[in-house]
Amino acid sequence: MWAFLRAGGFCAAAALVLAASPAAAALIGDPASQAEGVVPIEAHDGAYAVPVVINGVLTANFIIDSGSADVSIPAGVAAALIKSGTLSQSDLIGSKTYVMADGSRVPSETYRLSSLKIGDLVMHDVTVRVAAEKSHFLLGQSFLNRLKSWSMDNNKRMLIINQR
Repeated sequence: MWAFLRAGGFCAAAALVLAASPAAAALIGDPASQAEGVVPIEAHDGAYAVPVVINGVLTANFIIDSGSADVSIPAGVAAALIKSGTLSQSDLIGSKTYVMADGSRVPSETYRLSSLKIGDLVMHDVTVRVAAEKSHFLLGQSFLNRLKSWSMDNNKRMLIINQR
């Protein structure tokens, strides 16, 4: 710790102490009270998931995955959306090769979803990857990076969203 302070880390250390104090929290304010959207999240396989409505017809719990380039849905769900008429070949963007966490490469079709709804927020024209049948629903960067900001409150179990 002392080496850290001597190396010029005092301001950062002081900021950490201040941020942990109730007085600092009062100065900063509750992020949820200033948010445009607050959505409950649930624990799911060691991650957090949020309910999402796809194209206004199907609701599923999506794992919040900032490491995923795109929103991801299982192939069977894409087939069900096509069957319902809410996804069509005209929504097909093309094919893209994704690099997985283990380094493997997986080619996948990508589509443009008409809408994703989380809480009261509806986002249109979201790129989605069609993954293998037994894959998880992932809420990736093709949704998350279009927000002004987002964060998770682990204690209150909520996703805090601010739109652009």
